[in-house]
Amino acid sequence: MIDLHTHILPGIDDGPVDWEQSLSLAQALADAGVKEVAATSHIKPPIWPNTHDRLAELRAELSDKLAELEIDLKIHPGAEHWWCGAVLDDLAEGLGQPYGEGRAFLVEIQPNDDPPLFEERLYSLQRKGLKPVLAHVERYRIFDGRKGRARLSNLVDRGIAAQINLGTLGRGLGWARGGNAKRFLLDGLVGLVCGDCHSAHDVPAAYDVGLKQLRKLGGDSAVERLLNHNPKSLLAGKEVDPWVPA
Repeated sequence: MIDLHTHILPGIDDGPVDWEQSLSLAQALADAGVKEVAATSHIKPPIWPNTHDRLAELRAELSDKLAELEIDLKIHPGAEHWWCGAVLDDLAEGLGQPYGEGRAFLVEIQPNDDPPLFEERLYSLQRKGLKPVLAHVERYRIFDGRKGRARLSNLVDRGIAAQINLGTLGRGLGWARGGNAKRFLLDGLVGLVCGDCHSAHDVPAAYDVGLKQLRKLGGDSAVERLLNHNPKSLLAGKEVDPWVPA
């Protein structure tokens, strides 16, 4: 499995505070069957003004430590970009941190916001050759209800990938966000599922409960597409098709 949304680098956002916690998360992910991750630390100025060079430095150090400890987990470039003018402008100028060596990138919005010119800014980034991936879409109020799902469907039809969190999916229909995650999945809107793990304590909810729910709802075909095939494509900078129920 390949997880393209993790907060595994230490001391630079709300993930691990030190190397001990970082390596504990890495070990937990490897034990759960994850073979590769993207280290998607926040780029959210002024709170977490992380840079391409700083992220690269920490990824290299983490990879060295994993090799020393014989933890079988490959680390790919990535970042979780905050939706704001400065970060979006940087992405447009090639100053963000896409996945792998490609042009796909992860972006999040404030859950209760309906950002001005939302679709227009996404389409503008696409015209520059970038491939947006919307992080944990089940959280966003703009996609609630029928109108919200139609809005998300229009974005997916335009080649924008929607990501949901495994931990949220595992919480099920009784919780509003879990209900959204399930509906988006069964509506054929989801192109990526991830753990969004910030610590080792997050892993069981994602890769025990959440993964079982994904397999229950979509079988092996959903797991293969959303945790292997599509992540590989995004790392290569290719557009992805969502998993669609048979």
